[in-house]
This record gives sequence, C-alpha cells and structure tokens, in this order.
Amino acid sequence: MEEKQITGYPSIDKPWLKYYTEEAINATLPECSVYDYLVECNKNHLDDVAINYFDRKITFRELFDNIERATKGFASIGLNKGDIIVMATVTTPETIYSFYALNRLGVVANMVDPRTSTEGIKDYIEEVNATCVLTIDVALPKIEKAIIGTNVNQIVVVSPADSLAQPKKLLFKIFNRSPKLSEKCLVWPKILKNSTNQTFTIAPYEKDVCCAIEHTGGTTGMPKGVMLTNDNFNAATSQIKYSPLRMERKDRFLNIMPPFIAYGMVLGIHTALTHGWESILIPKFDPKDFSDLILKYRPSGIMGVPTYFEGLMDDPKLKGADLSCIKVVLVGGDKTQVEFEKRVNTFFAEHNANIHLSKGYSMTEASSTATFAFEEINKLGSNGIPFTETIVSAFEPDTDKELKVNESGEICIFTPTMMLGYYGKPNETNKVLKKHSDGRIWIHSGDLGHIDEDGCVYIDGRLKRMIIRFDGFKVFPPFIENVLTTHKAVESCCAVGTPDKSHSQGQLPIAHIVLKPEYKGRETVVEFELVELCKNELPEYAQPSAYKFRETLPVTPIGKVDFKALEQEND
Repeated sequence: MEEKQITGYPSIDKPWLKYYTEEAINATLPECSVYDYLVECNKNHLDDVAINYFDRKITFRELFDNIERATKGFASIGLNKGDIIVMATVTTPETIYSFYALNRLGVVANMVDPRTSTEGIKDYIEEVNATCVLTIDVALPKIEKAIIGTNVNQIVVVSPADSLAQPKKLLFKIFNRSPKLSEKCLVWPKILKNSTNQTFTIAPYEKDVCCAIEHTGGTTGMPKGVMLTNDNFNAATSQIKYSPLRMERKDRFLNIMPPFIAYGMVLGIHTALTHGWESILIPKFDPKDFSDLILKYRPSGIMGVPTYFEGLMDDPKLKGADLSCIKVVLVGGDKTQVEFEKRVNTFFAEHNANIHLSKGYSMTEASSTATFAFEEINKLGSNGIPFTETIVSAFEPDTDKELKVNESGEICIFTPTMMLGYYGKPNETNKVLKKHSDGRIWIHSGDLGHIDEDGCVYIDGRLKRMIIRFDGFKVFPPFIENVLTTHKAVESCCAVGTPDKSHSQGQLPIAHIVLKPEYKGRETVVEFELVELCKNELPEYAQPSAYKFRETLPVTPIGKVDFKALEQEND
C-alpha cells in the first residue's frame, strides 16, 4: 500500500482519524427525523429507563406512549407542518414529549429562555409569527403580556409538577401557587385529554428542513435564531455514538443544561436518549447543588461549563467521597484554562475517578458538536479532536487561505451539524457561513486557534475579544488569563480592554481577579506578585494596566463569563 503523503494541512490529512475505528470512519449518517432516530435506537429496549425525574423513572415505552399522546394533543389545537411554536420551557419530561411530538407533525420548536424579558419574548414571537406558545407556568404572567398585539391565540402551560410522582406532586402544589389562567391557556393535562380519538398526519422526513431554532448567547448583540435540522441533530449524536466515549447503554447521565441552548437540547436530551442512557433531568440547576446531585444519583456522565466545577472542587460535602462511578466529565461553552484543567483532573483523581476533564469545542451554529477530548487523546489545553465527519482547521483571518499544522488563525468548521442559517437574517448568515475555494461551506467561528500534528484543536483567543492598543498591537485575553491562573491565589480571572485615556484611540488590558477564599484580604501582596509574574511571562504590550479584585465574575444566563459586562464597566 502506498504511504500517504503528509501535506501539513488539517483538511487534507485529517490526522484525528487515526484515533477512530474503521467502523466509525465508514459509518453512514442517519437520514430520518429526530423522532424516528430516537425510535430506531431504542425500539428493542422499551423497558430500559429513559428519564429519571425526581426519582420517578420513565421507561422508553412510557416515553413513546407520552409522545404519541402529545402528538395528538398538539394536533387537536391545530398545529400543522411548517408552523413554528415558541417553547419557553425548562428541562422537564413535558419538554421532551413536546419536542418529539412536534417533530412528528413537522412543527418547528423555537426554543426560548423563559427568563427572557417580556419585550424579548415578544420579539421572539413576532420574529417567527408564532400562533402558539408552550410555557412553564412561572413564566406565564410574562408570556401573557408578551402576546399582546401578536398572532398568538393559544398558550399551552406546563408545570414542573406534571410528571412528579405522588406525594411529591401534592407537596409541590401545596407550596407553589398555580397561576391564574386566561381563556387562551390550556394546561398540559388538558392537552393529553384532547388526544382521545384525535387523528393526525405524520410529516414525512425531508432533508435540510428546520426542526428547531436555538439562539446564540447574544453577547455580541441581539440574539440570532440558529435554524437546526433533523440531519444536524442526528449527525451530532451519530458521530458521538461511533466515538471512543466510555458511556454505555443504561449508564446514568446528569443533564443540568437547559433545552434553550443547543448544548442542552442536542447533547443533553437527544444524544442521551438516542444512546439509551438514563437521563436525569434537572429543571432548575443551581451550582450549589452540584455535589448533592452527584452524590445522590452517582452518574456515569456529567456535563457543564467551567464555572460549575469551581464550587464543586471546594465543596466540603465531597471530601473523601468516592466518585469512581464517573466515566465522563464533559465541559464546553467556554475556554478551559490549563491550570484550571489540572486542578479538576487532580480533584477527580483524588476521588477515585479514573478520568480527565473532557473538553469540547463547538458553537450553536454547529449544533454544539465539533470536537471532543476523549481519554485516548486528551492533551492539556486542547479541546480534543474533530468527530469523524467533521473537519476543523485554521484559516488566515478574512480569507479562505488554510494554514498548516500549528499555525494560528481563525478556527473554521466544516460539518454535517452546520446550521441552515440564522432565521430571517441572510446577511448575518453570509458573514458566518462562507464558501471556500475548496468548494466547502465553512462556519467562521470568530475564534483564533491552531491544530496540532495529532489533530487536536487549541483555542488561542477570540477575534471579537481582541484588544487593540493605540500602537496597533493586538492582545488576546486568554494569553493573559492563562498566565494569571498559574498564581496560587487566583480562583478565576478575565482580561478585557479598557479605554486608553493617554491616547485618542486604543485600549489597554485590565485584569479582573477572583481570589481563593484563603487569600482574601491579601490583595496588595497578591497584586504585587501578579505584576511581577506578568512582567516575566508576558510581552510588554500585553501587560495588564490594572488589576481589579472582585467577589465573583459576572456570567451569562448559560454560565459563561460575561466579558461584555466587564468591558461595559470600563467604558
């Protein structure tokens, strides 16, 4: 056999494929609806547990029965193929039943954070011209204000208590007052009752047709609706299925991510269910409860963003705890700093968990599935390797000139999980999805990074977080943050730009620091040491101009460090 010639270009060499089996490389992607793929994966395991909801275990048989009833219920209120429903819900069984039921009808699920302001929800409704909203009951007062002047004529109301077992349901109702319902409201039990003798038409599978809309975080402006297809969802979970992931059918998976982000919907819900894991649903996650949830359910897999693991490592409840049950710890949504990664790995090793932090890299526009750090290839500081059908490479910014291994440029993604585009925003879509000279359409991430000789992806910075000094020097905040976190006193940090008052234009970097509890009150000494550390480790132009010590860093609704908020403090 002729030896393969190495070009040095990731998109040609695909060095990551050496970590996959021939079966994985040659596997074909599903061509069916998300509901049909869910059935296909579990039709021979109907008595396995699909959902664990506050200790009520729901089998796949019950799951499919409830989806059938929900399908008839939604058909009874006139929802048809091509309609778009706004879903302002959290992770409950009803959210899952609804998503797959609507998928059978060909109805698009527009996933919305129920914490969004009234005006924000109104914008989401009007943007897609929705006539129906599915909402969690606590958000109902806001929804009823938001629909004024819109075409919404039906509100379906679900409660966290709808799937609770007795007596938990009774206790919930005692301590939680039910909202007053208007004539446009229909509660979930009524939807199910309407399913009796209701007929419906199953929407045939069509390739590249939107089935769900997720929204970007909005840290760079108004959130944009990312249109995802059946093919996107199924390509994501299928690629994971054929990857060297240590999770197996019947393993428990702690799903703490909400459904109104792709990370939660594609990975937390669809991937978990199609893989046959017992999905433990947490409707309202509080990082303070993380350790209690792990100790109670002893999951095989957990997921989250980096900030969730900071409190976990310092929680006295886990002192001496045996966490050998854990097979996978997935972290995504934000860059993981090397020193933090080392701490997490040490923490789990000390608690008998034979794992390393598995970092993932992607974006909503790629269905939150692009790379993953498996135990077989999990380098410190990297975000793992691309999946089998995915290509990740670095390009010279603002061009389609691909860079070679270890050359830093804009990270771009070519993948079957690529979005259709932004809903109603073709110009914005064209800024992100660009056809290159190789004939492929690539997602331009706005992140700076490089690919090493093994195919591991490293994020070096973010174009949109770039700090440009008065003299034209460009400073990338992660370079500063990686140095600061090597100091023993630093719990977390974020570097942002602040206006340079000595010049007519340009910015200077400023470091926001959260100290570990034992170092609070020693800010003066720590600042002196940080200044010396940065002098030794960073070039002159990247030296922070100031250090601000604070109790916490602001975060976005999904747990990412909100650097935009910090930038606004400095304006």
